[in-house]
Amino acid sequence: MGAIREIKQKYFGEGDLEAFFGLFGDVFSKIAAIIGVLYFAEGFPADIVMGKILPGIGVGSIAGSLIYFWEAYDLGKKEGRTDVTALPFGVSSTQVFAWIYLMIVPIYRQTGNALHAWQVAVAACFLGGLVEIAGGFVSKLLMKWIPNTALMGNMAAGALVWLSLNGFVTVFETPLVSVIPLFLIFLAQKMKKPLIKGIPNTVLIVGTGVALAWLTGQCNIAALQKSAQTFGVYPPQLSILDVTKGISQIGPYLSIIIPLQIANFLSTMQASESAAMAGDNYPVKRTMILDGVTTVLSSLTGSPFPTTVYYGHPGWKKVGTRSGYSLMMAVVYLSCFFGLPLLILDIIPYEVIIVLLVLVGLNVTSDVVDNMEKEYSGVVFISLFPILAQYIVSAVSDTSVISHAFEVLSYGAFASSLLYSVWLAYIYKKDFKKAGYTAIVLAGLSLIGFIHTETLCWLSKTGKEFGIIYLMIGAICLLVGKMDRE
Repeated sequence: MGAIREIKQKYFGEGDLEAFFGLFGDVFSKIAAIIGVLYFAEGFPADIVMGKILPGIGVGSIAGSLIYFWEAYDLGKKEGRTDVTALPFGVSSTQVFAWIYLMIVPIYRQTGNALHAWQVAVAACFLGGLVEIAGGFVSKLLMKWIPNTALMGNMAAGALVWLSLNGFVTVFETPLVSVIPLFLIFLAQKMKKPLIKGIPNTVLIVGTGVALAWLTGQCNIAALQKSAQTFGVYPPQLSILDVTKGISQIGPYLSIIIPLQIANFLSTMQASESAAMAGDNYPVKRTMILDGVTTVLSSLTGSPFPTTVYYGHPGWKKVGTRSGYSLMMAVVYLSCFFGLPLLILDIIPYEVIIVLLVLVGLNVTSDVVDNMEKEYSGVVFISLFPILAQYIVSAVSDTSVISHAFEVLSYGAFASSLLYSVWLAYIYKKDFKKAGYTAIVLAGLSLIGFIHTETLCWLSKTGKEFGIIYLMIGAICLLVGKMDRE
């Protein structure tokens, strides 16, 4: 009994259950999105979704959860403390939706080949993991060139569009089931205690959606019985050959992969630093490398989606969370090896779970804006425009009704979004020289087709036009900088 008391004292605090439900809702909402879009909406075969993607997510996520559980234990042991909070970890939010809507679904619709779409995506995930690992070594250097306001503005824009806007639209596809939980979650966020005593707000909100889904007939026994047929054992399989097949096809998607993964490893760095400010000083470089390792591991076992450390450690620490919730999440991820998430979705519909991501996106955006100097708020908005154009283009199936300007702005949107925010941040700082260099980088990326063109293409008509435009802007900035110094 003494040993059990010691384990509970070390690994479990009064906030671990709340953290578990919060993280479970966050993580499962992404898994629900993956199944909801790929399996239900697009008709991906079960042997890819349940047989490859979910087991890969399970492997990478279990590994990460156990790693960060151990990291918390190790830190507590070294410092002689029992109040260490584990870093929250899981599949990266923005990457899930960017990979689905900008990579997997378009490839599948163009080719009709789900296996090929998945192979390209796991190769992209593998490359993304390497970018994360490299980030552990170059992040400090990059931070000298990328203003923090620009990075945060870019991250906020991506979260607002691909988590909140996309989720909001999804909610209103089934208003009878999802709108009440959506409004309840905003109400609950402002409450300092559960709406109903003894029931975590996340459980209450999801439970309300479930009740509405079953009462309105969106969920029914027949669908549940059909999904039960997919229940089985889905052991993870090595996907090394699939990664090698997909790697030659990821060229058109580098403008999505690289900027998102740069933002990913820099946000991991900032999440680690926020943990240090809260009293848990984890090795930042090692944490960033571990993120990359779990992403690579996920890709090599079938998952197309990068992993990351989440924001939120200080908040969980305040409510008395330790490391037990991370261990509990590792146990939950075992469900990915049995097809259970699909069964759960026939009990708790995707449109209900997605309300959690709407809130996540809004919280990320509001936190960025609240912590940003008022004069820099324009950085968020200029970063928003290319990503919003990208969302609109991806959402409209008939591109003939889309203005050419939307298409041009949407190509390479995450790269141009980041660089626009970098450029504007330097303008606000009156560092016109660096703003000029940023414009020259934009010119170079335009000339090789990394931005503004659908695929990598050297000196295309559109690329040359924008290359000249950005070079002129760069020259003007450098000239203004020289005049300002004089």
